[in-house]
Amino acid sequence: MDGSYQRGQADAPHLHHVFEGGIQQPASEQPNHTAPPWIPPTANFPAPPSGGAGFGTSQCPLPYGFDPSVPPPNFVCPPPGHFPGMTPPAPGNTLRSPAVPTFQAAFQQLGAAPFLADCGLRQREDYRDGGLPYRGSSGPPQPHSLQRESSWETAAHPEDEEELLRWQDQQWLTRFLQSRSRPPDNPQEQRSDLGSVPVFKEALYGAARLLSRLKELCLSLQHNLHSDSDWSESYQMALHIKREVQAKVQKLTDSQNLDLLKVKVARIAERRARGLRAKKDRQVEQMLAEELTTEKEASIDKWRMRQIQKVEEKKKEQELKLSADAVLCEVRRKQADVKRMQDIMRSLEKLRQLRKEAASRKGIGTELQCDEAFSGQLEQLRGVMKRRTELYSAEEKALMVMLEGEQQEERRREQERQIRKERQRQLERKRRVDSMLFGDEPPADSILEPFTDYYSQAEHSLQALIHIRRDWDVFLAAADHPDGSGVPQGWVLPDSPSDQNWASALQAADPDGL
Repeated sequence: MDGSYQRGQADAPHLHHVFEGGIQQPASEQPNHTAPPWIPPTANFPAPPSGGAGFGTSQCPLPYGFDPSVPPPNFVCPPPGHFPGMTPPAPGNTLRSPAVPTFQAAFQQLGAAPFLADCGLRQREDYRDGGLPYRGSSGPPQPHSLQRESSWETAAHPEDEEELLRWQDQQWLTRFLQSRSRPPDNPQEQRSDLGSVPVFKEALYGAARLLSRLKELCLSLQHNLHSDSDWSESYQMALHIKREVQAKVQKLTDSQNLDLLKVKVARIAERRARGLRAKKDRQVEQMLAEELTTEKEASIDKWRMRQIQKVEEKKKEQELKLSADAVLCEVRRKQADVKRMQDIMRSLEKLRQLRKEAASRKGIGTELQCDEAFSGQLEQLRGVMKRRTELYSAEEKALMVMLEGEQQEERRREQERQIRKERQRQLERKRRVDSMLFGDEPPADSILEPFTDYYSQAEHSLQALIHIRRDWDVFLAAADHPDGSGVPQGWVLPDSPSDQNWASALQAADPDGL
């Protein structure tokens, strides 16, 4: 072994180095059967790390707790006797290298290997109890002194350091795989696998699938009673699935895991219900907003229709008035034409009469037929003019009635506007009077609304009125009491001003006569 005590060989003439930095002895000297005294090495080797790192490339601690500062044991005792079935060693130095394989072979034949396995198992159990990795920073716990001696006696002479390192690596891998294959000791880690609803659902579905598979295997076992190979294979598979089902059922029926899952499901249900409530609230708000928008649009449409109707009515009235004026003007023009025609006819009749008189003075006479024809034509024209005059008079009367109705409607509307303005002025005056007497009305969203409701509750509740009246009746006094006074039956108004200047100032300040 490198870095350990080395034994000299007689047939190998070379320099013997102790830890590659100790005393050099020439090969020509005779070998000594006694072990040389321990001399510390002169080379400045670094101190071994606290984690138990060894020499060379291997960083794992030796299983027997080797310490370079402690000298090896003295092999001055005689070797053990010959064992049955064992070839006796050649005579010579007992510490020579040829004797080492023989010594190791004897231990292998007498059960040294099981002892090594037992030591490794005990160390594995110690490491498992300590919970420390094999090549960690802290290293395995130091064995007992007796265990160290036994480990030194049983594993102190490997043929090569690589074999020892390989054996240590195998032991470490065995312990690592065993620690990985073990279930976690913490129950919280076991329950964390089923802590979520999807994982629990998947595990539940997996258990259901395993149960279905187990039923199929049971049916196949019933059908394969005469086939030993198929029956045994199905039976082993059924046992394996049964163990898996039992493990899954044990996990699924864990009370703490179920309680945690119930809490999570309750939270999810509460979150979902809260989301549904929020969604319903949003829908209600959206519906209210749509209804409000619809109402506003309807009111706007009504207002627009009213305005359009008003404009159309005004337009129609204006058109009707214009048409009535035009018709009236036409009727009056026709009446004027009729009058002019009548004047022309009278003038024509007068002219014929004058000409007839002038002709008679000259001695010229007119025929009777001509006079009758002229008189007939005049009477016919007078009849036409009379009918036209009557027609035009009726039309004028109708137009005048229509215009009079329009004028009356216009006067009525103007009167209504005046009445509405007067009513508004009266309401404004009353509001000003109430404001002077009782103060301004608070707005709807005023912060003093609770106080206003409290002090005006007698206006809406009979019980409150009775209670307030009872409180006031406590202060009633007799009529002849010197400090008593009657309650006024009307408004308490200020006296009339005694000064004329003050009265004029009050009248100037109050144009409405308040």
